[in-house]
Amino acid sequence: MRHLLLSCALLAATPALAAPTPTTPEQAPAAPHAAHPPQGTVLERVVLLARHGIRSPTKDPQTLQAQTGHAWAQWPVAPGELTEHGKLALAQMVGMVRAHYTQAGLLPATGCPQPGSLAIWSDAKHHRTRESGSLWAEHLAPGCTLHAHALSDGQEDPIFAGSPTPLSVQDQSAITQEFAQRARALSPTVAQALHTLQEVLAPTACTTDTPHCLSADVATLAWKKGKPHLEGGLATGGTAAENLLLEYAQGLPEQAEPFGQTAPSPLIGQVFPLHIAESWLIRRLPTLAAHKGAGMALAVQNTLAGKVTPDLPANMAQARLLVLSGHDTNLDALATLYGLDWSFTDQPDPTAPNTTLAFELWRTAHGPYIAVRLFHQGLEELRALTPPDPTADIQLIASGPSLKTLRPTTAAQGRP
Repeated sequence: MRHLLLSCALLAATPALAAPTPTTPEQAPAAPHAAHPPQGTVLERVVLLARHGIRSPTKDPQTLQAQTGHAWAQWPVAPGELTEHGKLALAQMVGMVRAHYTQAGLLPATGCPQPGSLAIWSDAKHHRTRESGSLWAEHLAPGCTLHAHALSDGQEDPIFAGSPTPLSVQDQSAITQEFAQRARALSPTVAQALHTLQEVLAPTACTTDTPHCLSADVATLAWKKGKPHLEGGLATGGTAAENLLLEYAQGLPEQAEPFGQTAPSPLIGQVFPLHIAESWLIRRLPTLAAHKGAGMALAVQNTLAGKVTPDLPANMAQARLLVLSGHDTNLDALATLYGLDWSFTDQPDPTAPNTTLAFELWRTAHGPYIAVRLFHQGLEELRALTPPDPTADIQLIASGPSLKTLRPTTAAQGRP
């Protein structure tokens, strides 16, 4: 609870972003639209939180087989690394983002942006986030020698990893209670997804190979070195569902294991509730998200206000556009802190590779205004490297006079 209160205090302490709440509907500024912002509206600053591009599974096929009882496809890169296919898809995403903010007036239509007006900060812990940050630099300002920055390779960055301060006893107790409450409220679709995935991976496991039976122990909260971890069939199944999606997005043959003779696209849709439930049970627990996301929330808040963030280089405070190259876990943390939720009709994973969350500061006739926008690519777009469609792949998901008054603008996705 201490961390949740901290994050709320961070949002509340941003007078530069807190416009007076309009007293009548006529006074309320309309949420700026990408193509047609209200006359006199100016986009001043943007912070982007972007998941890295398509990667291989973080464990090798032999380990995955030991965990699931099924053979998995070989990848062209080492575990957890960005692929060449992934680089091409990410370049397309950055191109769409660049075109969007050029049209919105934040980026120049020709030539290079003003020095210091663009900044990119990557999670140093993983090569895939550093490499993704470099791709953002290359394609956001082509030919302009823009560089991504990060801590020393492999170093843990509190912007992305969360506070290095261990969870308190009170926080651990709150997380345990939140987990137990959600574990009791799992949707029946989770059980159906477990059954469907079991039939694909190891259909006889629950009678002849109990260690690979996903329903034997669905969800358990385990504590390791003071940090919570999800164990059980939901953890194994959620990771397997994501790996299925990554295989398909990478463009691996449809006959690659573990697809076999099963059509992969509908299968992914049927089993992906497992990965969503996995995130809901751990990453989106309010207390844990507050602990992990407070530093990033401060970076968003300070950058929009033109202030220095302690864990970022001081010169990044002048950036009009800051890109944070991170992970799906970061998207989940900020979504939880700001009360955001979303889903796609063409992509079962709400935090799929390249998904980018944008926090925009607009100046209107009524004062500052915050719009939260989401950029994504459909599953088939990722697989076929089809250019993104801005009309379908960009959506406004929340807006308000300040970060602490964000209001959802679309129907929230039903959680497990």
